[in-house]
Amino acid sequence: MNSNCISAPRRSVAGAFLASALLASTLLLSACGGGGGGGSGGDPTPPPPSSPTIYAPAEAPAKLSAWKLAEVAGGKLTLDDALLPYDLNSALFSDYAFKLRAIYVPPGKKIGYRSGDTALDFPVGTALVKTFYFPKATGTDANALAVGKKTQTVQGTSIDLATYHLVETRILVRQADGSWAGLPYVWDADQKDATLTREGKYVTMELVPDSGATQKFTYLVPNTQTCQQCHAASNNGSGSADPIGPKARNLNKTYNYGGGIVKNQLVQLDDKGWLSGFTGLAGAPKNANWQDTSQSLEARTKAYLDVNCAHCHNGRGGASQSGLLLTHDNIGSASSPDTWGVCKLPLAYVGTGQVGYKYDIDPGRPQSSILMYRISHVGQGQTMPIVGRQTNHDEAIALVGDWIGQLTLPACAP
Repeated sequence: MNSNCISAPRRSVAGAFLASALLASTLLLSACGGGGGGGSGGDPTPPPPSSPTIYAPAEAPAKLSAWKLAEVAGGKLTLDDALLPYDLNSALFSDYAFKLRAIYVPPGKKIGYRSGDTALDFPVGTALVKTFYFPKATGTDANALAVGKKTQTVQGTSIDLATYHLVETRILVRQADGSWAGLPYVWDADQKDATLTREGKYVTMELVPDSGATQKFTYLVPNTQTCQQCHAASNNGSGSADPIGPKARNLNKTYNYGGGIVKNQLVQLDDKGWLSGFTGLAGAPKNANWQDTSQSLEARTKAYLDVNCAHCHNGRGGASQSGLLLTHDNIGSASSPDTWGVCKLPLAYVGTGQVGYKYDIDPGRPQSSILMYRISHVGQGQTMPIVGRQTNHDEAIALVGDWIGQLTLPACAP
């Protein structure tokens, strides 16, 4: 048999793909003169299907292109038609990176609808694909990648490479045992493909605003273990790594899919036949968009803290021992305000080293609230979240500060 032929099917995490993989293998064998007597005089064998292939983590290919989840062509990175892009009402901040998120669901499988505090119930073989990219900019340091300091508003199914620079693509795969595993791919300098980089990578960048001074920082592409710090379902890291963003309340918004299709994302999932147990938008939870000033300050702040902090600050997350719970439903609780920080002394944090910071939240006094200090500083032992942020999110700092400033709860003891 020719050495370029495949003698065995690739194994994937989705058992449902085995039959199609075997079929593809048989076709390739036939094309090479084996497995069934196909010779040079027969009709040309059609090429194998080019639909996405979902790999087990240990068998992940070196190049992102092998997954066939997206393609670089015509000056754009475009998602495969088998993927559905999505957005979140309020998203995790990652040093002003833009993100193109997409879902791949194996043919014939369905996503279980859940309206609570956990993500939708994705079937085995699902891939959640997230590409991080930045607006191109002109900087002052030739040794740093110059990127624009902007807030994302674009949607769609592609990224224009004339305008944006690709940095990394993360793939979160639901495996045969129901657990999730993350794989980081770093985009090559020529922007034609991305390379599997299990050890992660540091990228020197220069953040360039529309006006004012630029800022040098080191962007972190996480390694496969770093993912566990945020995605672990238990505070000792022994639990599975669960998705954070795609909850019903974050997905309940409209998305511009292109081609004139603008539709609610939950409805679109249901219309495609991907969603089971969904009974319509009536009664479906919906997070606020923290940028939407027409919504209440409390709703916007709760949504922002929930998606940026609650993956650790919940009853079983990595920061559960702190006693500070910043889940959407807990923030604002009148019966136990201390659980979301009001007049609460920190249990696991030794202090900022700055005079005047005593309580996690000091109502009416953002300038003396530890929560404000942690989200407005970077550096070892200071930054929150502890991974994924090397710059301050100026707009969110203003939002949270305004929210603490207007809290009318009783003052904390001096």
